[in-house]
Amino acid sequence: MTMVAKCPSCGTLFRVTPQQLQAHHGQVRCGLCMTVFDGFKALATLPDPVPLESAPAAAPQATGAQEAPAFQLEPLEPAASAAAPEPAALARAAETRDEEKDFGPAPEQLSLDDQLFLEQARARSSSARVWAVGSALLVFALAGQAAYFYRSDLATQYPGLRPYLAQLCDLLQCTVSLPQRPRLIAIEASDLQVNDPAQPSVIQLTATLRNHAGYDLAYPALDLVLTSSKEHTLARRIFLPAEYLERGRDVKAGIPANAEITVRLDLDTGDLNPAGFRLDLLPAPDS
Repeated sequence: MTMVAKCPSCGTLFRVTPQQLQAHHGQVRCGLCMTVFDGFKALATLPDPVPLESAPAAAPQATGAQEAPAFQLEPLEPAASAAAPEPAALARAAETRDEEKDFGPAPEQLSLDDQLFLEQARARSSSARVWAVGSALLVFALAGQAAYFYRSDLATQYPGLRPYLAQLCDLLQCTVSLPQRPRLIAIEASDLQVNDPAQPSVIQLTATLRNHAGYDLAYPALDLVLTSSKEHTLARRIFLPAEYLERGRDVKAGIPANAEITVRLDLDTGDLNPAGFRLDLLPAPDS
């Protein structure tokens, strides 16, 4: 007996084996109309054909060779197969294949409210992009202003930025000067005395300034107050670095880190006759 499976769509018979059906869980495809069906449900048996006496003997198969199971079945010879499928059956099989195709979800028709919502969403997205660009430009502008106003501090803390800040100042007609840190400069010693008794109104101020920072600082301004014996203020004057530094010293060079300088000023007090003084350090304006 020969085991066959009959295609439910076109009626074609196919020779099958239990091993083939079990390997593919019974799911087979018709080799003629390409219909997929359950081979176990369409299983049938046919009597083995009797070979004619004049027919030549079949060639022996090689031992050890085993035919690989195929998912797509091939139809039997015309003698063992059913009649050729009718055109109507083939048409039904083609329609079945077309129905099995996945064309994706059907297009969704938007209502008027949905269209308005999409337009509003697009408008919000466009407005958000405009705000993002404006915010980025504002951040760049603020960064530029900060670099301009704090150029001295940036050049001190990050020496690698000094060349770029100098190029920026060339465009803006400014200078990259050393930072003003009077609180980091200490007055180590100060004295006010008369050098020539014949000229008691001419006095000399001597002060030693030391930079306690780990980087160079700009020269500060000196705030000198002359007082009486009762600590009353007689006169006050602020001396800029160009006024109290020795000739030939570069004002822009500043005080090196952990270094000190000595300042000497000759003053004509007239008839004030001061008995004491107070000395303080102030930030000097950029020259």
